[in-house]
Amino acid sequence: MTDRERELVNRYIYEVTKRVPKAQREEIELELKELIDDMLEGLTLEQVFAKLGDPAVFAKKYREDKNYMISPEYYDNYMWVMKIVLICTAGGLFISAVVKCIIDYSSIFYIIVRFLNDIIIAGLTVFGAVTLIFTFMERQKVRIDLKREKAWTPDMLNPIPDKKARISRGDCIASIVFLILFSCLLIFAPQLFGAYSVKGDKVVNVPLLNLAKWDIILPVFLFSMLVSFVDEIIKLVTGCYCRLVMLSSIITNAVGLILSVIVLKVLPFWNTDFVREVAQFDNDFKLKVFWQKKMVLGWDGQTLSNVILAIIVFACVIEVATTVYKTMRYGRDM
Repeated sequence: MTDRERELVNRYIYEVTKRVPKAQREEIELELKELIDDMLEGLTLEQVFAKLGDPAVFAKKYREDKNYMISPEYYDNYMWVMKIVLICTAGGLFISAVVKCIIDYSSIFYIIVRFLNDIIIAGLTVFGAVTLIFTFMERQKVRIDLKREKAWTPDMLNPIPDKKARISRGDCIASIVFLILFSCLLIFAPQLFGAYSVKGDKVVNVPLLNLAKWDIILPVFLFSMLVSFVDEIIKLVTGCYCRLVMLSSIITNAVGLILSVIVLKVLPFWNTDFVREVAQFDNDFKLKVFWQKKMVLGWDGQTLSNVILAIIVFACVIEVATTVYKTMRYGRDM
């Protein structure tokens, strides 16, 4: 067997095994290698591929149930993301509930009841959202596959991804964890972002964000989080840099940047009275002179918005540039 033929065999096996449950992949890989080796004793490689057919179709032979909402190709990632999202959602709500109890321990019973209610609603919401995203990706792929006009040939086998083109699963999960935790805090406890002071037996809180307009700000913020969430799922599912990942990165970063400008520069995001209210804590914070400076007392959040926006722009440019470079250098068409 030539190097070219060996490469085609490896590609075929890879295309089959990635579509079956993870627990069966190693066994199926060995079985398929033996099958191809046996068939090559009396046939050419082209004849073997002609008998085996499209790897996507061949993989169905190993599936016990062909009627599914999430296919085996996506199922492992779907379950992994679902577990992470549910755990992070519960964790975020638990943290916010604990902090609320510390701030206002006289309302512990109400906070616990609210926590149980929120965790049920949030759990059902994220379960539905993740399922819809993966279902859409699954159906979109099926729709594209159905449009093939030509019969499958070995030339359609994609190369096995270069190691430098592979996307770290851990990085994707870390990003998803951050997005979920941050979103939970924004939805259920935005008041936790602020300054705190202990006065007697009470904890006084001054919110940094404009809670009076939060019903206007939150939907835009959450849409930005959702866009980033979808991008991370695409990276997790594809597992390597390719045109789909590159296109997703460009679009999501552009949308995220636009939404960031809207949130930070258009909407009344900050509590403009934050510094003046915190100045009342000067005896506790020992910062009386600092808080009374005109520049500080005149703070309206614009400087902080500009700094955050500059960081976001820099991060978006770096991410898009890295994705484009790795896709063009090491990636593959997909």
